[in-house]
Amino acid sequence: MLGIFGKTIQTFLLSENFPEKNYTIKGYQLAPKISYLFSKNTSWDLFYELQNKQNKIGNLETPLQSRFGTSFTYAGNNKLTMNGEVSFYQNKFNGNEYSPVGFQMLEGLQTGENITWRLLVQKNITQFLDINLNYQGCKSESTQTIHTENVQLRASF
Repeated sequence: MLGIFGKTIQTFLLSENFPEKNYTIKGYQLAPKISYLFSKNTSWDLFYELQNKQNKIGNLETPLQSRFGTSFTYAGNNKLTMNGEVSFYQNKFNGNEYSPVGFQMLEGLQTGENITWRLLVQKNITQFLDINLNYQGCKSESTQTIHTENVQLRASF
């Protein structure tokens, strides 16, 4: 299956006490995706995103972000579901990437090449007990790898 997604972006922050944090961001995103359904329980995606933004006030910062990635989803008959994703980013940025508007526009990533990945595993242990395992990571050219893990045990009664 082939799909394409597009959206316009508009975000703003106005602060009386900290005018250097003010921004008005406008932009767009285009995202084509190819999906392959192996079975009713298993799918694989290949995607690309192009995102262009501009700060309309202040220093007029502009990022251009390209993202290429793959993801999968699996839902087993044994009450186990898994999904994961790996994304490669290329960020070009004009402005101070360490400013509040730079952080907002780059979505927490760095200028240059970045890679992110995630894996979520969910399992129904009993009718009333579920466990979720969530792992995320990211790496940029200028930082060490960041790992984030989360385990959740949920009881329904």
